[in-house]
Amino acid sequence: MKKLLKWIAFGFLGLLVLGFVIESTKSPEQKAADQANAQQREADEAQARALQAKQEADSLPTVTATEMVKAYEANTIAADQQFKGKKFKVTGTIGDINTDIMGNPYLVLRASGNPFNQPQFSFDKGASAQLANVTKGSKITLICTGKGDVAKTPMSGSCSII
Repeated sequence: MKKLLKWIAFGFLGLLVLGFVIESTKSPEQKAADQANAQQREADEAQARALQAKQEADSLPTVTATEMVKAYEANTIAADQQFKGKKFKVTGTIGDINTDIMGNPYLVLRASGNPFNQPQFSFDKGASAQLANVTKGSKITLICTGKGDVAKTPMSGSCSII
């Protein structure tokens, strides 16, 4: 068994050395062409991901912040079946921009009805730079996953701005 492992290790090491030798013998033109091909592949993959994200966003159900609040006020169980654990698009006017106790950013969208039940939409910390560019009172559309409610306040997470 030890001999087999030694041969496998030597084979792997040999392939590694061979790869370095082949790479070092390439001309500058070949290296530039390889780099250009890699950049083109990355650009094509990014474009494909963007197209897929747009298609996904177009297929998601869309609600307003007010419709979410009304759904939770009318029937929490039915609203959870509609939103909790599901992705959706939500549109509304930004009422507040804040962070929670863990430093994660979130938005509050204005909704008619009880002023204490304005829906909250949380983001990853990485979205802080993007959220620094939004302002209270502006209209926004988000893609989020529902997290249920806290005392009839709709909560959503994993949000992104579209």
